Amino acid sequence: MKKILMVFVILGIAQVLTGTLALAADPPKEYKKCKMCHKTDDDQWTATVGPGLKGIGKRASREYLEESLKDPRRLFDAGGPEIEAMKKWPKFKPALLMPGVIKNLTDEERKTLVEYLLTL
Repeated sequence: MKKILMVFVILGIAQVLTGTLALAADPPKEYKKCKMCHKTDDDQWTATVGPGLKGIGKRASREYLEESLKDPRRLFDAGGPEIEAMKKWPKFKPALLMPGVIKNLTDEERKTLVEYLLTL
């Protein structure tokens, strides 16, 4: 009985680890639109249109990322440390807060996208 339980525990851990690695290696389909303005290999200050997403999980909280994918304008108007950092970015233009790109994401797609962003 203990051996069977141990097999299931090991399989469960392996599934979690491989799922996480696959997520980090393979961007979800929801990320396709993000690539129009953001890059994952650039840091915050060198991206072309939107800030670079490399290391975004260290610069922004999960809650911030979730909210920024729901209503970036409201988040910007509310302010906060992430917004203040964004304002320092030389190419920042408030009018370019992901216009129309994210409005059709479902809650599940948003969650998948946030999980991916946290791996960068």
